[in-house]
Amino acid sequence: MKVTYALMATVLVAVIVLYLTVFQREPFIQTTPDTAQVDAAFTATLNRMRAFPAALQVQEVSVDPHAITQDQKTLKFTLIDHLISATKVRSEEVTNPDGTKSIIWYGNIEGHVNVVPEIPQWQDPLNSITLVKHAQTVTGTIRQGQQLYELRPVGNDRHVVIVLDGTKMPPERDDVGLTKRSAATPATPRTVSAKSPAQTTIDVMTVVPQKTVSEYQGDMLGLAQLAVALANQSYINSMIGITLRLVAYQVTDYVPNAALPGLDLIRLRTPNDGFMDDSLTVRDETRADVVIYLFGSAPAEDGSQYCGQASQNGSTADTAFAMVAYECIVNFTFAHEIGHLQSARHEIANDPSMTPYPFAHAYRFNAGGNTWHTIVGTQPNPPTSQRLNLWSNPDIRYEGVPIGDAETADNHRVLEVTKEAISGYR
Repeated sequence: MKVTYALMATVLVAVIVLYLTVFQREPFIQTTPDTAQVDAAFTATLNRMRAFPAALQVQEVSVDPHAITQDQKTLKFTLIDHLISATKVRSEEVTNPDGTKSIIWYGNIEGHVNVVPEIPQWQDPLNSITLVKHAQTVTGTIRQGQQLYELRPVGNDRHVVIVLDGTKMPPERDDVGLTKRSAATPATPRTVSAKSPAQTTIDVMTVVPQKTVSEYQGDMLGLAQLAVALANQSYINSMIGITLRLVAYQVTDYVPNAALPGLDLIRLRTPNDGFMDDSLTVRDETRADVVIYLFGSAPAEDGSQYCGQASQNGSTADTAFAMVAYECIVNFTFAHEIGHLQSARHEIANDPSMTPYPFAHAYRFNAGGNTWHTIVGTQPNPPTSQRLNLWSNPDIRYEGVPIGDAETADNHRVLEVTKEAISGYR
């Protein structure tokens, strides 16, 4: 009988552990009372967040990082006093360039929309959550219909939720004094299968000034992994056989040029000019195919503010560089600029160029009574469209609407055509 009781006790403990691991007991994000401690540095950080053009609201929240595990099946959380439930799509553990580990959790919010044809591990762009747990911080993004949220750590033990209006995000720029031409790309478009494309890995390096890290006041490495995670999910969502891998994360003592931010990108990619030359050495050592410079999107000397810039449309091994504002990562600017390096263009209404491929454009479409655009798309004038984590692909129907055009808007195809070339840069 003692053996039986002992066995029963062991089984009971195992069941309790399993329950605590798989089923979340308390919301992992909760609103913090207004009496939370506020200091000058924290207030300054909140003011910078509120000054961003797309920010509608900033609220401090409490976060339980222990709720994010690879085995967690559901998450409940409170966003601006609304209780939301999400179900896991997939999860993964990744090794960061510094040797630490991060858990990435991808989920769909209840009531998510399906896609035709059915795509394994589909994450609904209008009802989704993506989280990166690194150490004791959680960095993430949540989309619920028209509303976009960013979850950002502040320091090591505080978090905020930023409510964003996607129609007010600063644009990505086409020309900040960099090369304007399209780089050479494979001349003959090959046939691309619509099902189960072969996987190609593109290695990515991020470079960020220490001044920008200090301004961000959060987990910049976690944010870089979130950028990669969002891009990788976009490829899954659009049936593209690409996986990005973060192989290098470098914090540089280079001081950003506030008057002309585009100059930073020129300096980064130019060898032996005395600016960030060690970054090119790290790129060679880690065999990174693409290099992304992270910056803060403060207004430039002329008052303009923007989210990112690629060196050129299409790239070579020497020009596979782009810059991305950290505030715009949740709006998929990281994937947007890498798309340009692979010859993806804006929608044809704003970019009528047919080189190197006439089908290489993004797409803007109407669904559910709203206007949306795919990752490399831009805003109409006046701005009424929001970006979704999808690439143009005429073979996919979302909410009953095709998200591309076979003749002019098939970013899926151009990324498939160019992926082997860019993955072989290093």
